[in-house]
Amino acid sequence: MKYSKLLRNSAACGLAALAAAACSVDDAETTRVRELTAAERELFVPASGGTAEIQLYSNGRVRVEPLNDTGDWAAVDPVEFDGDRKVSVTFTENPSFRRMAKLRFVLDGGARVDTVCVKQYGVVPSLECPAPYKAIRGSVETFTQFEIDTNIPLGDFAVKTSYVGKTEGWISSVQPEQGMLVVDTKPNPGDDVCKAVVNLSYVDGWEETFSANLYITQADKDDEFGREVSFAEVRALATGEGTAVDEDILIEGIVISDFHSKNMEVNPSVSYDKVDVTVNDCTAYIESPDGRYGFRLRFDTPEDNVLVRGTHLSLSLNGTVLTREENPERYTISSLVGENMVESAAGETVPAKVRRISELSDEDVYTYVSLQNTEFLFKEGSYANVYENYSLLSEVNASQTGNNNRMDGWASLLMDDAGNSIYAPVNMLCLWRRSGQGVPQGVGSTHGIVVHNELPRYGNVGRYQIRVLGEEGFDMEWAGQSAYTEFAEWDGNPHKYSFGTYAGFNSRYAYNRLQSITPSDDISADKTTPNAELFCENGVETTTSEAWPIGSTGNYNNPEVGSLGTSTTCKAYFVKAGVKGWYQWEGNEVVGYNGLRLEFSTASVSGSHMLLGFSFAAGTISANTSKTYPAHWCVEYSVDGGQHYTLCPGTATGADYVHMRSLPWWDASLAGNRYNTCSSAGLGLTDHLFRLPAEVFGKEKVMVRIRPYDKVMTVLPLVWNGDTETAEISAATTYDNQLRWGVITLRYR
Repeated sequence: MKYSKLLRNSAACGLAALAAAACSVDDAETTRVRELTAAERELFVPASGGTAEIQLYSNGRVRVEPLNDTGDWAAVDPVEFDGDRKVSVTFTENPSFRRMAKLRFVLDGGARVDTVCVKQYGVVPSLECPAPYKAIRGSVETFTQFEIDTNIPLGDFAVKTSYVGKTEGWISSVQPEQGMLVVDTKPNPGDDVCKAVVNLSYVDGWEETFSANLYITQADKDDEFGREVSFAEVRALATGEGTAVDEDILIEGIVISDFHSKNMEVNPSVSYDKVDVTVNDCTAYIESPDGRYGFRLRFDTPEDNVLVRGTHLSLSLNGTVLTREENPERYTISSLVGENMVESAAGETVPAKVRRISELSDEDVYTYVSLQNTEFLFKEGSYANVYENYSLLSEVNASQTGNNNRMDGWASLLMDDAGNSIYAPVNMLCLWRRSGQGVPQGVGSTHGIVVHNELPRYGNVGRYQIRVLGEEGFDMEWAGQSAYTEFAEWDGNPHKYSFGTYAGFNSRYAYNRLQSITPSDDISADKTTPNAELFCENGVETTTSEAWPIGSTGNYNNPEVGSLGTSTTCKAYFVKAGVKGWYQWEGNEVVGYNGLRLEFSTASVSGSHMLLGFSFAAGTISANTSKTYPAHWCVEYSVDGGQHYTLCPGTATGADYVHMRSLPWWDASLAGNRYNTCSSAGLGLTDHLFRLPAEVFGKEKVMVRIRPYDKVMTVLPLVWNGDTETAEISAATTYDNQLRWGVITLRYR
């Protein structure tokens, strides 16, 4: 006997037993529980046809009633039955749109009902209008027509017209003609510009609605739409507080963004466990026809932003807000709705604006630029090397069971042959960011929109960044070569860092608890003297029993191509020591700094400049190991044996120091306080680049240090978006420090 029947019988017997004390057996029978349950509410059948089996459980007479017309393409058997039963729904082959048999099961003439949908795959409806904005004359009766990209017959659409403003009724008809949707209009007798929205909608066989809005702006009786102004005039109107526009002024430009792209804007964290992903979808960019100036457009809702790249657009500013921001100077048009778009034409060529990184200026912000001779600083892994458990859930990381949807956006560092660099942010919902094929290995152009983004999880990312619309924006040679010659590198390859391995080549590199010396990766059995050596100057032991100055650990910054977690081949250098050891002390005062020191000879090397690149982060995916570490780090070099050091600013930021960020961590309670994942916790290791001048060549001994810049320390904030850089190192501190360097590289040209 089935489990469900056992339950029913037990319940019925129990009720009968209770009723028998005061009632007759016939009275007890009337309390019998009525049951009707379908095992599944939704089933699917392939387009080629087939049968779906619906399992029904009941204790009475069941009748099957179709709720929609299935014609002769779906057959139900049986249509009436008693008790538990499988009902078969058989579909013929479907050459057309998706379709569905919606069935209602009725028990005992209506005692209970249940509904099941059996869906058959087929052609998925599509609907898009490449130019959904039209402007028409107002002085005469006229018409306009829309090209609709759809596989739905135009006559099958439901059409609804809505008027914006006081004037109504000036659209006389909307109908398909010769593959176009034609809108006929009456003359405008007034002095006001009129606006209307024509909505097309189609409900397919799966009861999903596909819709598009078409926007029509009618000129006044004198065929005027308003006063056309230049981009420069709009910039002059904008203020830092925001300027509300209350007159009919228009601009014309070319759309350089694409609403399909998920890489148009930073999606901010709005709480410790939520990201507002609508910000990207509400953002577009338009530049002047000559490419000189650009504006960021902010729509009120994602539905209003249907702008695609190359659209020539006439835009009404009435009702919008113009905002000017400084450092860099940039302009945003916000409070936009679909009705602000006056007229559009598809297929414009976006002007080519060729730049070197060093040539970028504030006028380039929010314009489309091709940066020349660029390449990725780190060419391992993917376009956004992150620890996926904390990023937004998507098809890219669906196999990760711990996705918390807490963080969006990471950046890779691009450099050029002059030693300049720029960050390229990539949002986590860009499915191409981890495609399995890695990143281009050579040199080429990077095409995208120049922006200024604040990325608190990354730190200072410079005055300008470049956002590509898609993977094709990284237009480098896939199998090409770098513009630089590698001099020395520490990334754990080919030996996967091991004291034992290196000590076998040279006893100088044997394990030493307080002072390790690590050769660059060019050492081998045939080459026991490496190009460079790395010293850890922090000699303060940790309070744990297993402590070492430099060890190896999984590298989250450079995972294998296609992998989602740590790499099995790339290793990070893991420095575990006391926080206090990064500083030199006289009593209770800091008088100097310790760091990672690179030593090498350039006596036989010449060039114009040398680059030092590295990636780093703090912690071990734990709040406990992320709570305290030096916040600011810098690079300095010496060509006189360490007597004098010269500070090198970061090439992407021009700043004297870079920010260290912790790896992501789960919420934790420490010392009685609750800490939620904070806004400055990173997603992975951050990339940094520094340029050493020509004077480092031809020297017997060059020393380069990566060290703390000042006494500023991080602390975990009690609120998720609080400032972390609010402490200073103290001589009394006993905190341990766990830092990771994913790659350290020296290159020259």
